[in-house]
Amino acid sequence: MGNGDECLQRFGQLCRAFYESSLLLHTSSSSLSSIQEEKKMDRIPYDNEMKKKEADGKIVIETLNRISVICSIIVNVEHQHSISSLQESLSSLRHEHTLVVERHHDLLMECGLLDADRFMESSCSQNYGEEGCSLQKYFHVRDAMRRRAHKVSMLHRRNSFFELLSESSAIMTNPSESFQSRLTQRKNVQDTLSTIQNFVNKYQSNIGSHPFLAGLQRIVDLQLTPKSNHRRSSKDPSYVVRWKFHGSVLTEACRSCCGQDNGNGDDELAYAREAIQVMFSFLIWVKDIDVEGGDLVVPVIENEIGLDMMSLSSCQNDNLQEEPILSFEIDKYISNANLRRILLVLPNPKCLDARATGSVAVLDTIRSDPKTTSDRNDINVVLRKNADGHQDEQWPWFGRW
Repeated sequence: MGNGDECLQRFGQLCRAFYESSLLLHTSSSSLSSIQEEKKMDRIPYDNEMKKKEADGKIVIETLNRISVICSIIVNVEHQHSISSLQESLSSLRHEHTLVVERHHDLLMECGLLDADRFMESSCSQNYGEEGCSLQKYFHVRDAMRRRAHKVSMLHRRNSFFELLSESSAIMTNPSESFQSRLTQRKNVQDTLSTIQNFVNKYQSNIGSHPFLAGLQRIVDLQLTPKSNHRRSSKDPSYVVRWKFHGSVLTEACRSCCGQDNGNGDDELAYAREAIQVMFSFLIWVKDIDVEGGDLVVPVIENEIGLDMMSLSSCQNDNLQEEPILSFEIDKYISNANLRRILLVLPNPKCLDARATGSVAVLDTIRSDPKTTSDRNDINVVLRKNADGHQDEQWPWFGRW
């Protein structure tokens, strides 16, 4: 490998560290379990090294951009007669580059960005094959690392989300409390209402939460109000509604819903965590059908995309594995009366600036023969057990909800 390729490789490594660190979601220490916290402590030396690479990556990317502008100004000067303003800009940029070189000499030398003049001839003459010194080769590496970082960050968000989802599912299926008492007892229903209302109060002001909030409202509303041409009523135990959506609707909103204003601090997974808490408060996750879109957790291999030129060119065409589809239904023990209470604390769709995410559909629970059922997800659907509220604890007429 020639010196030019070594410089490109080092430059690519730093670009990768900068872009990946900028795009990955971070969680606060207070939200981690003791095991997760122990793992995080073991990663401190590695994380400190990555922070340095991130800072170095920012420096070399800014330096490349500065060199690119310098080369562009020189080309423009050659084709213009009035060059005083351009000369001033050029002098200012060269001065900035000199200052950066003085502070980060070794770093820029490793990446081949120490001397801006080495790019002038290749940039102006379009001679891009000379010892890897062309700006175009550096741009190619930078763009490839940025594309890779976006793919890795999407996988990271997906994996983080499904880890949270699985943890919540394990807690909700704890045998210490039956599903029946969870949503038939008045106190438990009040806790659910408080959980939903707190989430709405905290995040409704952020438009990133609106597709999810609209989806919650839609599944409850359709479960309570069948369409006029439907042959079953909402009190029919076989009338079951299912909500399907991609988990990215929650992870992609994490950044926009993170900040000091809502008390999340630097915990960028707080929104997804609280949204999952809302879902599990009155919905059930239909896990056996979520494999249709792919594996839930996809391993992210550190060196899955190398820095050689062949790998860089193939990085552009790499497609992410199709995202799994989540499926949720109304808890089988919640009554229509309590669903109406939930509907009251959810925002009116007219107050939201986005449509419901995913799709909400009524399942055909009457047909159970796989040979005659067009949708395999309608087979073996669990019917509602308390739609009419006969198992509910009685509410006082002066109750808050």
